[in-house]
Amino acid sequence: MRERVTFVHPQDTDVDPEALDVQPAGLVGPSTDSVRQDRLTFNLDELPLELANLLRGHDAVHLRWTSPRKYDTLEPFSSRQSPGLHVLYTPTAPGANNCSKLCEFLQKIGPVDCMAPEAFTAADTRQHGLPGSMFFYQELEDLSTFIASGLQDICPELDPICLSRLRSLITAASLDLSFDSADQALKIAAFWPLRVHSLTVPGSSMRRTEVGIFTKGSPPNLGPHEVGLGGVLSVLGEQTAPSPVLFAASSRHRLSDMSFSSEFLMPAGLHPTLQLKLSTNKPPVQDSECAPYAYLTLPRKIFADRYQFEDRLFLASKNLTASRYTTLPVDLEAPEYTTKTWGSNVLVELAPPLPSKKQAWTVQLPLHIRYLKPTVSGYAQVEVPYPAVFWACESGSEGDFSTNPFDRRHLGYDELFSSETTFWHAAPKPEVGNRIMSSISVPVLKEEGAAWVRLGTTAVVGLGCAWVIWKLLAAWIGSTQQGGKDEREKSRQKKAN
Repeated sequence: MRERVTFVHPQDTDVDPEALDVQPAGLVGPSTDSVRQDRLTFNLDELPLELANLLRGHDAVHLRWTSPRKYDTLEPFSSRQSPGLHVLYTPTAPGANNCSKLCEFLQKIGPVDCMAPEAFTAADTRQHGLPGSMFFYQELEDLSTFIASGLQDICPELDPICLSRLRSLITAASLDLSFDSADQALKIAAFWPLRVHSLTVPGSSMRRTEVGIFTKGSPPNLGPHEVGLGGVLSVLGEQTAPSPVLFAASSRHRLSDMSFSSEFLMPAGLHPTLQLKLSTNKPPVQDSECAPYAYLTLPRKIFADRYQFEDRLFLASKNLTASRYTTLPVDLEAPEYTTKTWGSNVLVELAPPLPSKKQAWTVQLPLHIRYLKPTVSGYAQVEVPYPAVFWACESGSEGDFSTNPFDRRHLGYDELFSSETTFWHAAPKPEVGNRIMSSISVPVLKEEGAAWVRLGTTAVVGLGCAWVIWKLLAAWIGSTQQGGKDEREKSRQKKAN
């Protein structure tokens, strides 16, 4: 097992290397404002047998969880994703159905409704050589279930360091679990947002641990699409003092100056409009072709009508350019309680005002609520995660993002762009509170009236059927009587002749 712990602090915050004490038991340092990422790499033979066998049945498995609480970050940890649990997997054989075993494992992360094969949808990953991939999403408030299962299955009872680090995931902003059959390794990365962190990392003879403490730097020959970092690096158990480092790497994800908020316009009803308020219309770079996008993750309770996004005049009135991608199929009529798929993704290109001057602007996204189950109050709460909002810029030449040790892939939207695209992310800023979830209360049928509605529906359908049967019977009797009259008339005419 290999471990990498990275701290990145703001440029106006100094960390004195002399204050870092590299001991046999680990690194001890002061507390300072910083972001932190812990990354563990396991070979398959180091994993529990059940988990290793599960992964061997897939070409790739990528689990991404993001907290529903607002957080601040620093480069190179710039990527953003809608809050919740995102699952992307590629079976070893095209068309193979491996979702049931994977779903059983997902229960260790949270109560996930994924047992039905129809819960997963086909993922558009053709540009990156992952045909046959399947995707699933579910809202997940925190990692408490994962922590509880980990305390039982991972950490020995007498290992206080393992117990403490696992419990610390309750304050993490994101957690990634990635497996790729090409390297036969499981990579786990946990990220904590910008706040005061203690620069202390315990070491162990059971793993190789690297600890980096960096800030944004400017190494020589820094490219326009690169991020530079400078600081110190320590390998616990091999060094007695940290070593200075300065390096640059091409970065697929960057931070822009744009921020945004997301809320439903009122009154909402069953056809609500999600409004995005964006702080600026100025692209992050001037020497690239850039366009702003919103990548929505919509749970099954709510959906976007893709046909509505084909009217250019309608789109222009909402400050939209086009819908570039929609998960298929999306049933436009089915109630929520009969819908088996998890929901849908929508990639929408936004139409900002001309950048003659820097200004704030808004975008309106028309959505539709499915029919929901009756409630006692006659209203139901619907939450939609904030979308990922970013500028997608073509770099003009393919950057070697593989050299970036902090690169993050398989986020859903990155699969829909070329490998030359860089993403400049907007920071979500809720206007009230710290949750990056948009919530509305929608009208539904009251439970006390549901029985009467069912009874009334049955009665109307029964009366309708009776009326149709009566009309058919009357027509048949009428035709029979008319036929009898015709026969008698013919008989009389024959006798007269």
